[in-house]
Amino acid sequence: MSGNFYLKPMITATSQDIPTIIKILAPAFVNNRSVNRCVKQDGKRLQRIENQIAYVSRISIRNQQAFLNSDKTGAVLCSQSNRKKASIWDDLFYVFKVSGLRMGFQLMKREKLIKQFHPQIPYCHLWFIGVDASLQGQGIGSKLLAEIMGLCNKQKLPIYLETSTLANLHFYNRSGFELYKQIKLPMDDFDLYFFRWMPV
Repeated sequence: MSGNFYLKPMITATSQDIPTIIKILAPAFVNNRSVNRCVKQDGKRLQRIENQIAYVSRISIRNQQAFLNSDKTGAVLCSQSNRKKASIWDDLFYVFKVSGLRMGFQLMKREKLIKQFHPQIPYCHLWFIGVDASLQGQGIGSKLLAEIMGLCNKQKLPIYLETSTLANLHFYNRSGFELYKQIKLPMDDFDLYFFRWMPV
């Protein structure tokens, strides 16, 4: 995904949209096993989840790969494999505001394992997609995903993602994604499902 994408009803998010993105995504992922695996489980758990989304948002926005629908009730956060990732300041924020130091080292190993199942060619990684809780089930998420797929298709970029939520399996299958790997990582107590979509 290269360039600054804009296609109604999807708009490219800016740093001013981060509070909106957090408001959309944090409630949707508050009980997500993958998200909570990366968040220190203490009295600040909910704030840490919001910080995690802020961390991903900043990286996606920096690379012009964070999107909202036109009325800002749905959000998508992506990354492109051959673009700049997190800075040292991003990672320090993550360690102190999201994971904690001890878990931070564990997550580095976890991320390395996950990347073994990603391709060497350029691809789009779908980090987060979510819709305002009061509007779920109205096709907003499906429309956003379809637009991301359309953008990637123009650039001939495959899309890769992971989910730990069983309810998501049907969503991605019916959207044209292929489940190509299911694995329980050594540090997890749940299965992780790897999906991919190839451009036509």
